[in-house]
Amino acid sequence: MTENPTPETQANADSQRVLAALMGLHRAFPVERRISQEACDDTRETYLAILLRWIQSAAPPLTAGFDREALDELAALDAIFIVNEQIGCPPFNVAATDIQVHFPHETLHALSALDALAMPRLLDAPATIETRCAMSGEPISLTLTKAGELRAEEMHSAVVAFQKVANQVARYTFDLAPGIRFVLPQHAAGLRQTLSLSEAAAVANAFYAFQRKLLKDGL
Repeated sequence: MTENPTPETQANADSQRVLAALMGLHRAFPVERRISQEACDDTRETYLAILLRWIQSAAPPLTAGFDREALDELAALDAIFIVNEQIGCPPFNVAATDIQVHFPHETLHALSALDALAMPRLLDAPATIETRCAMSGEPISLTLTKAGELRAEEMHSAVVAFQKVANQVARYTFDLAPGIRFVLPQHAAGLRQTLSLSEAAAVANAFYAFQRKLLKDGL
């Protein structure tokens, strides 16, 4: 006979799922390691400047005014991507996607569900995420506080699914992000890997914590 899990064992299970997902994300998209260990000082400063521009304006900075060699190195490290001379810097994206993140004064588009969940805490602003279930196309709407926390009544309104879209991850924007999507719980039964919204938010905020530290140390 199997006993029902206690709150403590459930919390441990959730923590293990978060840690496993976080480790997998770091392996697939090691941007923190690349910035801290592979980028030279000038390139790291350029990365910080791009992040700061995103935080201050919630809009994509233009390549003009940034050192081109540093931009090329950051692009080679998959830390940024450039579209029409606009700089995307995950979790911040420059092109329209099926995940809209509405802030009080602007709307951004996220490359992945995790990026959408990470944005409010980075921008220190509440947000509403609007998207569609990746399996059924039905609408999904979520509200987050400026700390990146979800409303209790919406905690079980979706899950985050991880689906493989490429055998190898060369570019986050093409090979990993498109497979990380919001799914309605009733359509998630057959999916191989999913996280609850609270687990996914924990993963997202932990993954991009290095950016918050860079901004804090650099200011």
